[in-house]
Amino acid sequence: MNNRFRYKLLAWYCAIFYLLMLYKWANGMLLYQLQPAFFYTRQDLVTWLFMQTGLHKWLLNNPAGWLVADVLFYSMPLLVLAALRKSEKLCAAAAFMMLLVNWCYVQCYTLYPTNSVEGHVAWLLFPVLFMLRKPRGFALLFQGLRYFFLYLLVSAAVWKIAQGGIFNIRQMSGVLLYQHNQLINLSPGYWQSVLYLWLINHPAVSYLLYFAAFVCELCFVAGFFTRRFDRWLAIIFILFLVMDYLIMRIPYFEWLPFLLLLLMKDRDATYKNI
Repeated sequence: MNNRFRYKLLAWYCAIFYLLMLYKWANGMLLYQLQPAFFYTRQDLVTWLFMQTGLHKWLLNNPAGWLVADVLFYSMPLLVLAALRKSEKLCAAAAFMMLLVNWCYVQCYTLYPTNSVEGHVAWLLFPVLFMLRKPRGFALLFQGLRYFFLYLLVSAAVWKIAQGGIFNIRQMSGVLLYQHNQLINLSPGYWQSVLYLWLINHPAVSYLLYFAAFVCELCFVAGFFTRRFDRWLAIIFILFLVMDYLIMRIPYFEWLPFLLLLLMKDRDATYKNI
């Protein structure tokens, strides 16, 4: 895995990162814009251990800390990029710092009623990739992250089978009713409310959307056996994110860095000989 590829990968990572930053800023989703007033406890051991630091409580009582946290979080990728221009050793140290900052920021951000931690998993994993200096280790982890991403999508399809949703024609209409009940009740005339009500009242049509999502997720099985279809999988993934946002109002756009694992290939990559 040559250094030019590493730099190109990091540059594209930064491009996606700051594009999403602008999107969140425009929609008032940065921490200082949200001005969190309370938190909720997730039921997982990692969160409970993190909460022992009290950082999330400190931020609630120190509004100036919101802006500091945003600045720190959103400055990390540029710091790593600048460090890589100097040396790989410095880049590894900066990436480790980014890992710590990202982990703390994402934990705090998702403890407040904003989004799920699963939606930010790319920011928790990619810094580890940039920490590795040896080409073989970098290549192995690059491939490992790609397989993890494929697993995320395929497991969602398997879950639909295991839970029986794929065999229930009213599954999607029920999900829509649960997901959007507040919007429908508070803004019944809004165009999305009208769309959701129509889909709820036409379970066969909503089921077709559910089945289409299942097929899209299942397509990612191909990625475990070949990289030949990676560009097609990337297109399917983008379509999946857009439809997930329009139909479910779930903004999982921060999974976009995973596209780099499908679209970027190093001609001299070590993984070809692994």
